[in-house]
Amino acid sequence: MRRSWSLLAGLVIAVAMYFFFNMEMWRCRNDVRSESSAEYVLPSKFSRILSLGYRGLLSDYLFLKTAAFYGERLMTQKPLSGADWDYFATSLDVITDLDPYFFDPYLLAEGNMAWEGKIQEANKLLKKGMKYRSWDWRIPYFIGFNYFYFLKDYEKGAEYVMAAARLPGGPPYLKTLGSRLAYYGGKTKTGILFLKGMIAETEDPRFRAPLEKRLLALERAEKLELLVNRFKEETGRSPAAVNELVERGYIDSLPEDPYGGKWVILPTGRIFSTSKFASTPEKQR
Repeated sequence: MRRSWSLLAGLVIAVAMYFFFNMEMWRCRNDVRSESSAEYVLPSKFSRILSLGYRGLLSDYLFLKTAAFYGERLMTQKPLSGADWDYFATSLDVITDLDPYFFDPYLLAEGNMAWEGKIQEANKLLKKGMKYRSWDWRIPYFIGFNYFYFLKDYEKGAEYVMAAARLPGGPPYLKTLGSRLAYYGGKTKTGILFLKGMIAETEDPRFRAPLEKRLLALERAEKLELLVNRFKEETGRSPAAVNELVERGYIDSLPEDPYGGKWVILPTGRIFSTSKFASTPEKQR
């Protein structure tokens, strides 16, 4: 009993020291806080020592801290800078080193990092999760989508989606999703199918909001793509620009890109936006 109390007291002291030094660092950085609100992340090998065996507790605390940081950025509509993304990715890596079975960090990484161009970082984290959460169909499903949609590696994407389909607990549509994704390939429809699944898995409204915003952008892009295809079938050519769809009466007005970009028709006939369907990083000063 005495040993248990000593361990608990040690944990309280260690966590208190962590909070103290963290707050001191924050106080000293007040002058540059407007530049970046990202903080220093203690490396995993030191965090493990600091946890004194209570890795799950420290992992939960760091995740809440990271989620609060990201949530504050979303609420204030302030895009993350390069330093912010480094802090975000490093935090999730440390959190999953402390507790590799904790699912929420993997979901947070996939729902945000991959869509902001941090695909390799997201996949690296997810592959760690797949190693430990070997029963969870969602992890290989996320990786498979990243290969399909972002990296255009359809063979590798199908491999992971089929691996997800073999695991228990997945939705019925998962068994046929691999073939559907293979058919759509890198098309906008692939992103729509995936985002709907992500939204269904995300309960926190702070993290659902950016997914729903991205889904709206892709649905509007898909609507324009269908009109471009119809235009080509009826005229034998592609529109010179997206505005020609309005001029020719295919649509009354162009839908807005939720990210504020301008619609562009690619040579393939796909619709893209100058916003790249992502938040714009802050300019480095």
